Amino acid sequence: MRGKMKFGLILLLAVFVVPASGQGQPADKTITVFGQAIHYFDMGSGPVVVLLHGLGSRKEDWLSVLEPMAQKYRLLVPDQIGFGRSDKPLLDYSIQTYVDFLNEFLRQLKVEKANLVGESLGGWIAGLYVAEIGGGAHLIPVEKLVLVDAAGLKQDQAIPDLNPSSLAAMRGVMEAVFYDTSWLNEDALRKIFTDKLAAHDGYTVRSFLGNPTREKERMDDRMGSIKVPTLVVWGKQDKLLPIVSGERYAAGIAGAKLVSFEKCGHVPPIEKTEEFLAAVMAFLGGGAAATH
Repeated sequence: MRGKMKFGLILLLAVFVVPASGQGQPADKTITVFGQAIHYFDMGSGPVVVLLHGLGSRKEDWLSVLEPMAQKYRLLVPDQIGFGRSDKPLLDYSIQTYVDFLNEFLRQLKVEKANLVGESLGGWIAGLYVAEIGGGAHLIPVEKLVLVDAAGLKQDQAIPDLNPSSLAAMRGVMEAVFYDTSWLNEDALRKIFTDKLAAHDGYTVRSFLGNPTREKERMDDRMGSIKVPTLVVWGKQDKLLPIVSGERYAAGIAGAKLVSFEKCGHVPPIEKTEEFLAAVMAFLGGGAAATH
């Protein structure tokens, strides 16, 4: 990883590795959704783009792309319920939980239409949200969808312990998430594990992964209900959710385009920031995204 990176919370389906650019962090805002405090960033102006982080993650995972995207879009970047600084009620967390909270979050902010960009678990949430709209659900309309190394399809291979309770397990997650782990020395690993424990999201992760409803929310048979322009973005060396899943999403969603990056694991916004921004901004702006 480049030397300009510094390390904070890194866990599971999105990762907190923030470029040390000297830029200030956006103001943390709070809104009440179903009686729960949801923390979020709200920056920029223009068409609304919602950035949805992954499991065990938080809104800061998007920091590397916020400033460039905010030049053209109003970015809404929540700590999803159960993660980050948002409240963590003792629910049986499901994808539908997150779909409901997303819709109410947008309704409370009086958003009339949005574009959704979801990474990993966030991609599953965004995909189900748009599929439900295609099935006739009365949700806030979505114009375009971006799925970034999205979860939601059945996997043939076992995945690592996604709620690591030891340094060794934490290392296993990092090695599954990143293409380049040359930066992962003992000091970095200790910092990551320390921040993971401080996040207090272990219950949320365990609740979601253990919820039998999750299997009924898979996207395998729902992709045909996605009726909006869709860009699928993937790291070619993603060991957590291999690129075959990206190919399946692109094949299963009518008109979807697949953009993939070499020497990139599970987190293109971090490992391939410039390339990620170029592809996503071109797609959101109406330009044709190159297919690789």
